Amino acid sequence: PSSPSSSPQHVVISDDASLSRKHFLRRILAVNGALLTASSSTTTTTSPQSQSQSPLLLSPPLANAAPPFAIMEEEMGYYPMKTLTDETVMVPSKVKRTSTSQSIALAKYLQSTNAQMYGAFWCPHCSRQKELFGKEAWAYIDYVECSPKGYKSQFGLCTTEGVDGYPEWKFGNGKRVGGEMELMEIAKASGWKGAAKFDGSLETGVPSLG
Repeated sequence: PSSPSSSPQHVVISDDASLSRKHFLRRILAVNGALLTASSSTTTTTSPQSQSQSPLLLSPPLANAAPPFAIMEEEMGYYPMKTLTDETVMVPSKVKRTSTSQSIALAKYLQSTNAQMYGAFWCPHCSRQKELFGKEAWAYIDYVECSPKGYKSQFGLCTTEGVDGYPEWKFGNGKRVGGEMELMEIAKASGWKGAAKFDGSLETGVPSLG
């Protein structure tokens, strides 16, 4: 859901999450339709002999259901969840990549300087930014969810801060940078003294978005 005029690594807010939500619903409807078709086909092609068999020997009809959350999470990078107040929110996928020691050190520095990353659950560049850090390092990052439908949304704070695209970094030294960044770039922009020894070649295993 990025604007044609946006940069490859900076998703603008003008399109919001509406397109992703519509795509999400269309996928569920498509899967449900396929399941119904398969169920009908199974019923109409059953032979008289099989119909006379014991019900215990017959295959049950396919269920008409939405795809499992695990599949939705893998395909889309997020999944829906009901809160205690019966509100549906979108939860981003957990970070999978294992962090390097240098990415953990960088993340700890960012935490100590009150750096923040603003993003949205539906933003692919935000998801990739998380994977660049890895799961251990990401635990130290102060992430601000800006989508109103996102889990633990801080939409009001994002509006107050004037965030106009995702991801956006606000570093402790006062610098603000928009767009997905390599960890080396984050290390330099944030003013981390360890940036000089940071080895970008160690940060592998994160697929490109194309």
